[in-house]
Amino acid sequence: MPLLLCKVTYRCQKIVDKEAIELEILDTVNKECVGPAVSSLESSIKWGDGFLIMYSVTDRSSFEAVSRLKRLIDHVKQTLGIPTVIVANKCDMENGRVVRTDEGQALASDLRCSFFELSVAEDASAVEAAFGQLVREVRQEFQRHLLAMDKRSRMLQMRHALKNKLTRSKTMQW
Repeated sequence: MPLLLCKVTYRCQKIVDKEAIELEILDTVNKECVGPAVSSLESSIKWGDGFLIMYSVTDRSSFEAVSRLKRLIDHVKQTLGIPTVIVANKCDMENGRVVRTDEGQALASDLRCSFFELSVAEDASAVEAAFGQLVREVRQEFQRHLLAMDKRSRMLQMRHALKNKLTRSKTMQW
């Protein structure tokens, strides 16, 4: 399948939960990643703290690409816990719908992601809500990371202190 990969970076400031957040959004528009485009997408994934994966409810192939993209994100980030929100777009186009809401919800649940179904064209507040959820998840992941680093730091300090104590007690016994 031929590849279409376009990247556009947006920067904006938003208020999420009464806190100003600087967002840098890399918008990639791609149909199928093959060859050199995969490494380009991988390098883009490396700098992301969270991901919003959007598909169209009127395009089954975009829906099917969601799991592949999530697996690529997990592989590149080397974790399954990277904050990711799945968004089903074009819910206002019921006549052309080929992906049911429950299919999107099930996929998001299987991939352990939050899920939103919305129409970008008709409801800007729903788009804001999806980004707000992603920002909250990134914050939570960052806090978990800080706590884990703090625990490791304390463990290393204790290990160092014990090692010093043992070394001193050995020298005193001699």
